[in-house]
Amino acid sequence: MIQVLPDLCHDCGACSYACQAGAITEHPRLLGKVRHAVCDTGQQLIEARAEVGVYSPVPVITRAIHEAGERELVLLDSPPGISCPFIATVDRADYVVLVTEPTPFGLHDLQLSAATVRQLGKPFGVVVNRAGLGNNEIYRWLEQESIPLLLKIPFDREVARIYAEGGLPAAVDDSYREMFSLLLTQIVEQHIS
Repeated sequence: MIQVLPDLCHDCGACSYACQAGAITEHPRLLGKVRHAVCDTGQQLIEARAEVGVYSPVPVITRAIHEAGERELVLLDSPPGISCPFIATVDRADYVVLVTEPTPFGLHDLQLSAATVRQLGKPFGVVVNRAGLGNNEIYRWLEQESIPLLLKIPFDREVARIYAEGGLPAAVDDSYREMFSLLLTQIVEQHIS
């Protein structure tokens, strides 16, 4: 007897393909939604949001990336960690920016992410958020591994307030807008052109 566990289904179709008796049938189900929005600047935002309880958000992420199309510049934001959603997101990237914090936990996660991105053969650099907190181990490790430090974002309570209110620092503070614009220019000129 074969038992099917629908909650653990990855929607790959292998079970129905393997069942020579034709006893398994597939039923469509909602895995998530891909939403489109236009920002004040005219740029398009595409958001992939998996339904609660969906085992793997990868099909929803893949759909959102597909809907982004072949535009000249597409920024993909991945969930943290090195799980399947991270892999599905960075797999299509020309360049990967890993964001971390200068803490032992941040360094540990960064080491795992850097090893994964290297294994995928993707060029990458690091942005350190909340710089000035924690310790300097992360900077020593970056230098030792010859990993580019792209940007240090200083710890700033005002930024925390802006985030807490649902805002974007670059939309409120010109210094952040300039900081992120320079980061993008640096990446495009040095790694994508």
